[in-house]
Amino acid sequence: MSFIGLVMLFVLFLILVFIVVGVLFHRRNTQNTPSLLRVGVLLLQLLLIVLFFTEITARFNELFFDILWWVTVVSGLIVGIRNVKNNVIISMLNIFLSVLLAIFMLLLMFITSM
Repeated sequence: MSFIGLVMLFVLFLILVFIVVGVLFHRRNTQNTPSLLRVGVLLLQLLLIVLFFTEITARFNELFFDILWWVTVVSGLIVGIRNVKNNVIISMLNIFLSVLLAIFMLLLMFITSM
């Protein structure tokens, strides 16, 4: 992986960390604060994206990683859709990252099956 790619991944990770921190500290009232489950799923999704682009995932057991990947995608969708009206920002981030992770895995499956 090139140096520019690593820098772009680091900047993307920093942007998403700042979004999460901003969502956590932006408390207009207690109803709009995100739950710990939503933040945990969001951080797990970000970790999987970083691991995917740094190619560390090639060292893991393939079955374990596939199960972890799809559990993260489904849990992100469930957590994102469950209470959208209470916290729209983190719900949309969870849904967007779940769809992005699903697209990455489907592309990876299509490429490796050729």
